[in-house]
Amino acid sequence: MFYKIIIQGKFYFLNRKSYDKLVGVIDKKNEVYYKNELIFKEKEYLDEENFMINIPRHVGNFTEKVWKNSINLFESCAQFAVSGRILMWKVEEGQVLDFREIEPSGDRSAVLNFKRGKKYLDTEGKEKEAHEALTISIEKCDRNALAYERRAVVNLMLKNYKEAKEDFLKSINIDNTVSEAHLGLSKILMYEKNYDEALKHLNYSMKTSIALQPIHWQSRRGKADIFILYEEWEKAEFELKLLVSRKFKKDNPNYYWRKQDLFKYGIVKYNQYEFGEALKLFEEAMSLENGKDKIPEKDKYYYLGMAKKNSGKSGYIHDLKKSAELGNEDAQYILDSLL
Repeated sequence: MFYKIIIQGKFYFLNRKSYDKLVGVIDKKNEVYYKNELIFKEKEYLDEENFMINIPRHVGNFTEKVWKNSINLFESCAQFAVSGRILMWKVEEGQVLDFREIEPSGDRSAVLNFKRGKKYLDTEGKEKEAHEALTISIEKCDRNALAYERRAVVNLMLKNYKEAKEDFLKSINIDNTVSEAHLGLSKILMYEKNYDEALKHLNYSMKTSIALQPIHWQSRRGKADIFILYEEWEKAEFELKLLVSRKFKKDNPNYYWRKQDLFKYGIVKYNQYEFGEALKLFEEAMSLENGKDKIPEKDKYYYLGMAKKNSGKSGYIHDLKKSAELGNEDAQYILDSLL
């Protein structure tokens, strides 16, 4: 049986000695164990000049044996790597059957401190320890895009925004395919109101990720926000329609943003004068009890009331009063003109 296999990523090796060991292991394991039953029958992924494995996104149909052999091979390569990662998906009919993120696994200081930094990052109150460990990892291997990206996240948590921006940029300069760095940088750029530049990095984040990854959809959400700010309603509609049509599982962080996605899609429809459709989206969004949502309640009731009013439905006065009570001046202005 054949499965759709997607693979992409990079491994960096410290020096010629490590790289030569890597090549020797690949040749021996293929000769003894794999017999060329691998995703890559040739070693086209090897970059001798830069001492690295470089796998641009590759998609193909392969057997379970090829999948397992390739995992085992790259896990062996990981023992010699000092930074980087390789991502692998096994897919059938759009469903992920298996996913592997293979990271360096040796005992070098750069590797051990990167792992330590990631562990501290996931532990509340250990931000300073995470920063220290990731800094050591970077000092031991400057071609460490993922360590820079993780340290940028720590800097954001510590409110070191300038340093966070610098680390995201360093990560991207080392490896332009680290989608997390593009997304992180876009958030800082949006905070700085540099929306055009943020949009570029959101596009890169989508380009360097695949639709099976949560970050792909997080980036699409960011694009929609910018298009709404620019009042480019058709472009915003395109992004949000895809978001609300996607059925995310509960273990996907995008699952919890459905409430906001629906409401913002309604705002877009409202501004396209599709008031009936907007009303349906507003009501569906507000019927959801759980979920992440950054839209102020005063604005929700304003849009809900105005959608009812413009589509000839009753009940809009109640919604506008609620909006005005919560501090929406536009709602109060509408009420004053009506009453």
